[in-house]
Amino acid sequence: MPVICISSSEKDSGKTAILSGIVQESLNRGIKTYVGELENNEIVDHKKINQLLELDNRNSLKNSELIFVEINQMEFSKQKIILDKFDAKVIFIERDSADINSIEKFFSERLVGFIINGVLKYKKNVIESLHNQKVIAILEEQRFFMTKTAQDLRDVLSTKKVLGEESLNKIIENYLIGGFVLDWGPEYFSTRKNVALVVRGDRPDVQLSALQSGTLNVLIATSGISPVEYIIYEAKKLSIPVLIVDENTEEAISKLSDSFEINDFDHNEKVMYSNRILNDNLNFDKLFDIFSTPITK
Repeated sequence: MPVICISSSEKDSGKTAILSGIVQESLNRGIKTYVGELENNEIVDHKKINQLLELDNRNSLKNSELIFVEINQMEFSKQKIILDKFDAKVIFIERDSADINSIEKFFSERLVGFIINGVLKYKKNVIESLHNQKVIAILEEQRFFMTKTAQDLRDVLSTKKVLGEESLNKIIENYLIGGFVLDWGPEYFSTRKNVALVVRGDRPDVQLSALQSGTLNVLIATSGISPVEYIIYEAKKLSIPVLIVDENTEEAISKLSDSFEINDFDHNEKVMYSNRILNDNLNFDKLFDIFSTPITK
């Protein structure tokens, strides 16, 4: 069975995000897929991706048709030993193209190719102009991977009460501050998706407009003021959680802004997003053919 490793020469290159998107594609194709990581130079279950994809050890190492392994922070010489041990191929996830020639030379026939990840738009043409056939995809920087959940916001703020705890897993992509809205309310709030509204608890006009927009994923009521009963009723009906926090609106926004520095790949929607981005930017049919082709030495 083919073993495909996902590696990088640097930290925070997006290996887990890209690996999860590739694994999702493998599952979509009906392939018995195992995803693992290394522990004492042996392949063990990749706990995070297994949890995100709800695999629950559906396929073991022995009965899988395709095995993916994430390699974390390992010298190239040691990686080469691992690849030889499992007769594996490797994809490198890099932030730029600076080291790809030396990596290609070192790993030679075991290298499937490079995915250049998190590229700024203006640099994409520069990398494309290199015409390196081992560059199998160039992915632009994706803001969606920086998103948090309503649960994360609850933990960041001084939350005194939560209404609708069962819905705290909703993704938050945009933040809107309640105030004087000149446009028709629901239309204004519908200009963004996966919205967190940060507004004083005693602004039912703004809160109702946001609830009617169809894009609200959490309502943050500031200054310790609980929204009125009919707002709570509407939020419950729409399965939108309400956080009642001690901070005023300005303080809440400041705390939320500071929290953006820490990101984690922690949601199934991020897996699906990764899979869509990869489908838009690489040829999966060709890639899976390479996976199944024996290494020529």
